[in-house]
Amino acid sequence: MFPIHGKFPRLMPIIGRLLVDYADLEVDLMNCVMMQRGPDLNGTLKAMYRVRGETNRVDIADGLGRAPFVALGMASDFDSMIAAMRHTLRIRNKYAHALWHDPGKELCYVSLEEQAKESEEVVDLTALRFFYIDEPLLLSQERFFLYTRDLITYVNYEGQYQAKIIRTRNWAPPAVVAPPPYYTRASKPL
Repeated sequence: MFPIHGKFPRLMPIIGRLLVDYADLEVDLMNCVMMQRGPDLNGTLKAMYRVRGETNRVDIADGLGRAPFVALGMASDFDSMIAAMRHTLRIRNKYAHALWHDPGKELCYVSLEEQAKESEEVVDLTALRFFYIDEPLLLSQERFFLYTRDLITYVNYEGQYQAKIIRTRNWAPPAVVAPPPYYTRASKPL
């Protein structure tokens, strides 16, 4: 285990859960879209998972599911679900591609991929922009992941009900959870 895990024993497990749980959100999204396509598990799974990259999978789910959900009068719910999924994806990507750092008592990370896209020359790794995170932020991000899962579940079942795939309705939309920020502060302005 790298030293960063021992230095932040309360934070690193939350980050680990976010990284692992994102894959379940993708499968939930695939299942939601699949139910409006026949249901067509084979076609939906292969369309979404033959490509590499999480962004591509959300884009494909959006393309496959949009027309059926719009036809059901659920465009707003579908848009909210896709927006929530994109926010969880961005959180996931920030941690999956992070270079972790502990300049003292705070945990922070550097996104080398984001830094590589900037025009300024990189001559020193310690001069890069650091993004700080803390336990309240991580817990709010985890709550948003749970909200996203609940929203996908709601859109899935409400879509099945509207399409007359199922006949009873015993669910309600989840209470809206605002998208959390990606960090508490940055070492340099963005």
